[in-house]
Amino acid sequence: MCRKNTNMQCFQSMMTSYCYVVRASERTRINVADVVIGDIVYLCPGARVPADLRLIYADELKLDTSWITGELEPLDFCDITVPKNVTALGAQNIALNGCLCTSGTGYGVTIRTGNRTIIGKIVRMTSKEKGVPTRLESEHKRFVKFISTLAITMATITFAIGLLLTNFQHIINTFVNGFLVIIIANIPQGLPITLSAALVIVAGRLAKQNIFMKRLDVVETLGTATVVMCDKTGVFTLNDITVSDLWYQLHSFKDAEELKAKRKKLSSSKLSVPLSESNNDSLVALLTVMSICNKAHLQPINSRGIYAWNLVKKLSKSNNTITIQSLLDMKISRSNATDDDDVERTVRSAFHHKLITGSENEVALLKYVEEMANGESIRKNYEIVFEVPFNKQRRFQIVIVRQRPKIDLSITDNLKLYILIKGAPEELFAHCKFLATEEGYIKISDNFIAQFSEAYTQYGNEGKSCIAFAIAELEELCLIESPGSWDCLTRLDLCFLGMVALYDPPRDSAFKSLQTMKNAGIKCFMVTGDHPSTAAAVAGHFGLAVPRASIVSLNTEMEKKSNLLSVIHCEMIDKLSDQLWDDILKQEFVVFARATPSHKLIIVKECRRRGEVVAVTGDGVLDAPALKEANVGIAMEAVDMVYTESDVKHIVKSIKEGRLLYANLKKTIAYTLAHMVPELCAVMLAFAIGFPIGLSSLQVLSIDLITEIPPSIALTYEAGEKDIMCRPPRKSTARLVSKALLVYSYIFVGTIISAGCFIAYLFVFWYYEITVRDLFHSNIKHWRPNSEILVTSTGKHYTAETQVFIHGQAKAAWHITLVMSQVFHFWLCTTRRISIFKHGTQNIAAVLALLIEIFLLNFMIYTPVVQDWLRVTHPPAFVWIFCLPVGIILIIFNETRKWLIRRYPTTTIVRALKW
Repeated sequence: MCRKNTNMQCFQSMMTSYCYVVRASERTRINVADVVIGDIVYLCPGARVPADLRLIYADELKLDTSWITGELEPLDFCDITVPKNVTALGAQNIALNGCLCTSGTGYGVTIRTGNRTIIGKIVRMTSKEKGVPTRLESEHKRFVKFISTLAITMATITFAIGLLLTNFQHIINTFVNGFLVIIIANIPQGLPITLSAALVIVAGRLAKQNIFMKRLDVVETLGTATVVMCDKTGVFTLNDITVSDLWYQLHSFKDAEELKAKRKKLSSSKLSVPLSESNNDSLVALLTVMSICNKAHLQPINSRGIYAWNLVKKLSKSNNTITIQSLLDMKISRSNATDDDDVERTVRSAFHHKLITGSENEVALLKYVEEMANGESIRKNYEIVFEVPFNKQRRFQIVIVRQRPKIDLSITDNLKLYILIKGAPEELFAHCKFLATEEGYIKISDNFIAQFSEAYTQYGNEGKSCIAFAIAELEELCLIESPGSWDCLTRLDLCFLGMVALYDPPRDSAFKSLQTMKNAGIKCFMVTGDHPSTAAAVAGHFGLAVPRASIVSLNTEMEKKSNLLSVIHCEMIDKLSDQLWDDILKQEFVVFARATPSHKLIIVKECRRRGEVVAVTGDGVLDAPALKEANVGIAMEAVDMVYTESDVKHIVKSIKEGRLLYANLKKTIAYTLAHMVPELCAVMLAFAIGFPIGLSSLQVLSIDLITEIPPSIALTYEAGEKDIMCRPPRKSTARLVSKALLVYSYIFVGTIISAGCFIAYLFVFWYYEITVRDLFHSNIKHWRPNSEILVTSTGKHYTAETQVFIHGQAKAAWHITLVMSQVFHFWLCTTRRISIFKHGTQNIAAVLALLIEIFLLNFMIYTPVVQDWLRVTHPPAFVWIFCLPVGIILIIFNETRKWLIRRYPTTTIVRALKW
């Protein structure tokens, strides 16, 4: 119920409490909850859509639909009827509940309300959705069941034995000491605290690297990842995109300066004119399409920017040494600053990285336009009539524009309509009938197709992405049918203007990160919307070059090339057989080119079907299905893990932290469980053979919740063993608390420490000439404040007060030997395979934690008030010696065990010792 309420509050925050509807021919303000189907709702800037509406009137209406479409910019909406094959999500005459009106006005008829709206369905699905537990959560539940069953079983047996030994007398005392204390001794009370602290510490370490987790325990799942599926842009590359080449009029130009050199009379004023005045200049058309089919914003230069530029020019002409005082003495006023177009353009060029905002590709295109023309002036010449935004699914953008009249703004009938298109080069070129050349617009021939293919392939081989541009005149708007697919372009006489090559520099850290993943046995799949040749070139930069034969698309030889699949054209994904999928997903590195979000989801599902643990990067709502399907979703937004910088090295660091967390949790559990057996033995002595109890219940709690907590948490700070990223991911059947770990903690280490504690305990009684025979069944009548006088076999007489004192010393001896033996055991738990002598002491937190533990031990044993609370007394000094032989035995046992693991890792006996 709490989860549902949280979901509802999140969605309700997107909605306003009132809206305007037209009822009885009057505009009325009502509560959103009162909107019914058939109401005509009025939309204005700042209003949220209260229900799903079919628009019947729209005046330059723009709605922010980012919550569902992932589009950064508000989209234009209209009241024009759309074809039947367009869904409600893609229709621009349907305003969805929850969208914000950013500009314009409109009226719409309510067609869905409440739970029947799109957002209502999302609420229902989210509320009913059962979260898949992480592996750490499952392991924790499994361990809790095991410990609970063990504790209750042992407590019941001990309680029954105690009743039999006491002839069913002192039932309450037997229940407390024989049932409750056994349960307390069996349950590691400090483990939940340690686990929570470990997750918080790891989260803090990742946060310092700008990696944030929605769920703390998901990092452990990432440590088990067998497949990492990454986007190319931003993960393998710097996401610093620039236009490196322009293919225009069958020639390739490296930059704007080279193009200017060819056209000496080129000026920004001539390139900023409307198409109707350009005398069919294809460069004017190209820059026009690049400017208008573009959502990037160009911030205006204010007087401060122009003043700064003039100041820079003034300083550059100064021959004297520039000092702070000389800057203060300069008499340059803003009124003297020139603001002509040339200065503004120069300032833009100098500060362009600060002045243009938007998606990386579109910013790069607009920067390129600004080097030759005034993009803002170009945009002012046109009015956008209709638009189909670009997205990963369709890979093109359509904008229909009308030239703005310069004199009479009411005259629009005779103004031409132009359709401007930006999209994937190979598909856009295939739908064009003409090509812009030096001689004008010429019909595309086989020779032109060959030249285009050669240039496109060359750019791809250099690792560059390409975007193409086309234009056509429209006689009427009704020519555009099915604007959501490429089919809408078949009836148009499109002219291919050219294409740009975008270069995104590879990350220097990516090569090392990929090698680390390879050594760690992790497969890396790169997913990109680029052409296969571009994707192959990027892979080749990281030393992952593949033969051309392995770049596969749909063909009849697909089955024969199954052993060479490295770069996959996603047009073939739906037709892959299970055998081909097996062959593809077995490889260490695979590139999926021309991938869409739906392809991404298919790849994730195929990986999960084969038992892979998949981590996926993504962005936007369109990637949400793949992120949800994956074991771990990684994005720049709120999923399982949030990265403020999508660098592949951060993913590798997160995987290492996940593996390190798992290893350190194993060490912590092995360390913590080791003191359970000595605690149990201390209690079982009283019921099995009638010895005085070795530890009171409060001593057990003080050990679990006070002295053992600092070392347990300190193990989380332990650095990973040197081969932590040189081992394959652990198997899905591997358990955090395995049988080998239980055997190690309970049988081997627990028994050794218990023996040391018992000997220290006996030595206290021997110190007072109380033999083992005297201790048998003495707990029934002795060792309490009102006990009978104890007469030993040596003739010694001890009053009740002396018995309590001696018993307190014996319990203190058990307590000291247990804790100090754990100090030795702590160092042995810092590694699982490598010798502690090679690993060394690198963890300062461990040293500090052990000093705190020893201090707390002395505080509890020797502080009078705490002694009364724990019922212990000052022990003889010799009791501190017994931890030394215990520590030596533990060192010999563990070093031998680790040597066998390194030398004979596959033998059956060693597997039983390997946790």
